[in-house]
Amino acid sequence: LLASPRTMGRPLLFLAVTALLLALTARAGALSTHGDSRILAKPTAAAAAGGLPALRSSAAPAPHAVLALRGGAPPLVPLIVAATAAGTFAGVLRLNEDIRTAVMRWLDKNLLRKLPKFGRGKKLRQDVRSTVPWAEELQPSDEISSGCLLVASPDTFRFAGPRQVLDQTAVLLVRHGATGSSGFIINRATQFTVGDVTKKLPMFETNKLFLGGDIGEGVYMIHGIPGLRNATQVSDGLYYGGSEHAMELVQAGKASAEDFRFFFKYTAWAPGALQAEVQAGCWCPVKTSLDFILKPNKHDIHYSKAHKVYWHELLRTLGGRFQNISVDTLTKEEMERMKMEEWVALLQDGSNCSVPDHAFVENGALAMASVVSAIPPALMEKVYALIETVAAAAQQGLEENATPAQTLTALSTEFFRMFTVAPGTGQAPEALLIDSVADTLQGEPLALAPLYVAAARALGVPLQALNCSTQMRGGTDMFLRYDKRPVQEGGDTPLLDGEGRDAMVEDENAVFVSLGHEGTVMTKDECRKILPADQQDDLSMQPMPHVQLYSRVMHRMANAYASINAEQDVLVWLQQIRILQAAINAVTIAHLEEEARRDPEKFRIAQEAARTAAAERQQQVETGGPPRQVFLKDLFADDQVLLNGMGQPVTAADLKGKVVALYFSASWCAPCKSFTPKLIQLHSKLVVAEGKNFEVVFVSVDRDQESFDAYFQQMPWLAVDWTDTELRQSVSNAVQVSGIPKLAIFGEDGALLTEEGRELVLADPMGDKFPWADGVPATTA
Repeated sequence: LLASPRTMGRPLLFLAVTALLLALTARAGALSTHGDSRILAKPTAAAAAGGLPALRSSAAPAPHAVLALRGGAPPLVPLIVAATAAGTFAGVLRLNEDIRTAVMRWLDKNLLRKLPKFGRGKKLRQDVRSTVPWAEELQPSDEISSGCLLVASPDTFRFAGPRQVLDQTAVLLVRHGATGSSGFIINRATQFTVGDVTKKLPMFETNKLFLGGDIGEGVYMIHGIPGLRNATQVSDGLYYGGSEHAMELVQAGKASAEDFRFFFKYTAWAPGALQAEVQAGCWCPVKTSLDFILKPNKHDIHYSKAHKVYWHELLRTLGGRFQNISVDTLTKEEMERMKMEEWVALLQDGSNCSVPDHAFVENGALAMASVVSAIPPALMEKVYALIETVAAAAQQGLEENATPAQTLTALSTEFFRMFTVAPGTGQAPEALLIDSVADTLQGEPLALAPLYVAAARALGVPLQALNCSTQMRGGTDMFLRYDKRPVQEGGDTPLLDGEGRDAMVEDENAVFVSLGHEGTVMTKDECRKILPADQQDDLSMQPMPHVQLYSRVMHRMANAYASINAEQDVLVWLQQIRILQAAINAVTIAHLEEEARRDPEKFRIAQEAARTAAAERQQQVETGGPPRQVFLKDLFADDQVLLNGMGQPVTAADLKGKVVALYFSASWCAPCKSFTPKLIQLHSKLVVAEGKNFEVVFVSVDRDQESFDAYFQQMPWLAVDWTDTELRQSVSNAVQVSGIPKLAIFGEDGALLTEEGRELVLADPMGDKFPWADGVPATTA
C-alpha cells in the first residue's frame, strides 16, 4: 500500500497510512504469541496416500489468530518505514504473508468498503487491491459474490468424469444469484491462441486461449479496463465483455493486447448447486488481488501442467493450512508417480510386453501388499521360496511328457498340502494380500491365486483367471484356465495385444482349475456345470489378463474397509485402483506406439478397412438396395435424456457440433475391457487436455442394471440409460451392430463417418488424426 504511486505522491496520505500500519502492527504484536490456529498438522501416511482435507474449513479461525505474526512488533516497525523509503515494501510483504492478509482483510472490511463507489474512492480501492498479490479465504459469515475465486479442493474433481477438467483449478465467479452461477476457469491453459478458434478478434489473435469450462462454444474476455462499451462489471476493477471497444483501444495504442484474457467455454451451476458444493467442501471461496486474475505469473512449463502451478501458488499465498495442503498434495502426487512407475515396470515384465502378456503375477501381488506397509526383503524371499518349493515338489512326481492336466493335478496336490483354503468372511482386509498368505499359509481362493498361478507358470503351464472370477459379483470362488498360446487366424504369429482377442481361435482342450475346490482340475463342460447359472456362457469363461485379478483384489480391499468405516483406507485403495488404471493406459499406449513404429502402415490399413466397408455398402446401393444414410439426429431427439458420469441427465442437444462416437460395449466382454482403457485415454487427451469437440456415448449391452452401473462408473463420458431398452435396440439396429466392442463415429455435421471407429482409434491411439474424416470416404455417410 505504501509503495503505491498514488500514496507516494501524496505526503498526507502517506503519513496517514503509515500511522494506520503502526497501529495495526502494535495490535498484532500483542497477539503474536498465540500463533495461527489455522495451520493443520501434517496428515498421516494413509491420508497422504488416499485423500486430503477439503480446503473449506467447517470452523471459523479463532479471533485472536487473525493477525498472528511470525516475528515481533518492535523490529517490524522500522523495517516497514525503511523498506518504504527504498521502494521495496512489496517485497517485504511477501516475506510475511500473514501480515499482508491481515492488513488487507482489515482495510477491506473497515475502510475500502466505506469509500464511495465512484470517483477517487473507486480508484483508490482498485489501486489498493492491485498493489501486491494477496489472497484470503471468505469467512463463513461472508456471502459468495461475483468476483471471488472458487478454489477446487484436492482430489474432489480428479476422477469426476466430464468434470475432471475442474481438478486443481480456480474459477472466477462472474455471475451468482437466484438463477444460478457461472464463471471461467482461469488457470487451465491450452496450446491454442484466440486466432485458432475465431477470426472475429484480429487484434487478439496471438493471445493465449484458456479453457474456461465444459459448457458452450464461445470465446469470452475479461479485463480490468473500465468504461468499455457492452462490458459487464464483475466486481471492483474487473469486467468481462466489450471486445469490439477493446480492439479499438488496442489499435489506437491506448491499451495493450496483454491487458485482456480470453477463455473458451465456461463453467455453470444450477440454482443452489454451487452453495451445495461449497458446503460439501468441493470449493473454497477466496478473495484475491486483481493480479491473480488478470496477470498471473508466467512459467516456462507445458500447458497441461500450468494449472497445477497456479493452484499451488494460490494456496501458498493463502498461507496457513492451505500451504500445508499444497505441500501434502505435492508429496502425494510424487508418491503416486513413483507407484505408477513401479506398476508400469511390473506390467511390462522388464521388457516392452503388452498388458495381456504380463506374466509375473507374484510381483503384482507384492506391489499391492506394499501399499499397506513396506515389504521386508526377507518376506519377499519367502514368497519366492514358497513358489519354488511347491513347483519343485510337483515336478518330482511328473513324467517327462506329462499333459497340462496332469501337471496341474500334481501342483494342486502339493499346493494344498502346504496352503489351506480359508473362508472369505470374518477375515481382516489384509488377509487378501500375499504377505499375509505367506505368513499364515492360508487364505481365500482369491488370495491364493497369485501363488498358484506363479507356481503353474514355473511348471510351464501358464494360467489366467476366468472373466467371471475377476468380476466383483463373482463371489469368493476363483476359477483359472490353461490354453495353448492363442494364434491369429490364418497364421502362427502370437497376438501382441488384447485388441485382437475377439479373433482368437478357441482352445477346445482348455484345462480349468477351481481353487475353491482345492485345485480340482476339470474340463470346460465340468467347469460350466458348477458355475452360477448367469456365468455359464462362453464370454464369462474367457481368460482375462492378470491386471483384472489385481483390480478385483483392490476393489475387495476398498469394500472391506468400507464395511468397517475405515474411510482413509478406502480412499487409499480407490486411489490405487486409479493408479493401476493409469499404468495400464501408459503401457498400452507405449506398446501401441512401438507397434506403430515397427509398422508405419498400421493406420493406412485401418483406413483401407473403412474404405472397404464403405465400398461394400455402396455396392449394395448400386445393386438396388436403398441408400444407407445415418444421422445422429435420427437416433436421438434433441430432448433425449442421456446420463453423464455423475449420474445426472444431459440432453442430446448438447451433442450438436461435436464429433460423437457411439460405443457399444459390455462389462462381460473381454475385448471390450481391453479396448475401453484405450478409448478413455484418447477421450482424456482430446477433451480434457486439448478441449476438442469430441464426445462418447456408451450404449450398454450388459445383462443387468448392476453390471451397467459398475462398468459405467469407469467411464468419463455419456451413456444411454440402461432401462431404455427400446432406444438401445433402435440405436444398435441403426448402425448394424453385430458384435462388440463397436465404435460408430459421427462427424460434426451429425452424419455417420464410419462404423469401424474401433480400428481407427487403435491405429491412432493419441488422436493425431482427429476427427479422422480424411481417412473415411464421403460415401460412408
